[in-house]
Amino acid sequence: MKKRYILAVALASLWGLGTLTARTWTSADGKKTFKGELKALDKAAGKITVLLSTGKTVSFSTELLSDADKAFIRENEAAIEKVGGGAEAGGALNEQKIGKGLAKEGVLSKLAGEKFAGYKLEKAPEYYIVYFSASW
Repeated sequence: MKKRYILAVALASLWGLGTLTARTWTSADGKKTFKGELKALDKAAGKITVLLSTGKTVSFSTELLSDADKAFIRENEAAIEKVGGGAEAGGALNEQKIGKGLAKEGVLSKLAGEKFAGYKLEKAPEYYIVYFSASW
């Protein structure tokens, strides 16, 4: 019973994990807009990566964005860095819907002997198995 409870809580918490949601971005001159989800920020290069609503990923300079969009990036910088930090797993986790939640620190645990220990993925899995069980 205890294992089922732990699994149910883990799955429920994974549903709650998410990155920044899709938003409408505006060009610096205010003439062009597009809808997309912010995926990564490279502060050193001054570039961001956005997943467009079409499914295509694009990277471009933050100088091309409106002041409101630049302010949004500054306000959400910490959340962007946590999600974009999956370099140990080849960055591939961040390209997957489930994987980006698993790339966060402290999400996964591994059974080590009789106890659970923290675990971090070393590479992105090719497949995920989701098991759900309920009893009434």
